[in-house]
Amino acid sequence: MYETMEVYPFSWIFYIIFIFLTAFVFLNMMVGVVLDVMTRETAEEEHENQENNHHALVAQISELQAQVARLADKIDEKHDRKE
Repeated sequence: MYETMEVYPFSWIFYIIFIFLTAFVFLNMMVGVVLDVMTRETAEEEHENQENNHHALVAQISELQAQVARLADKIDEKHDRKE
């Protein structure tokens, strides 16, 4: 840097701009990596929540089917008693 400043006195402007741009690009890359990791973790949590909700819904549907079957049996028993 000092050698170029002897030939070009305003070359320090180039070095300052280069340092700021490099730092900006590096900072953007780090922010991008952090956001990518956070997005992946959020997606994984959402997927787990969806699976848990799916299992809960399947269990509720099974329970409702069993209740409907019991009600149908009771209706059939009452119908058979009347005949």
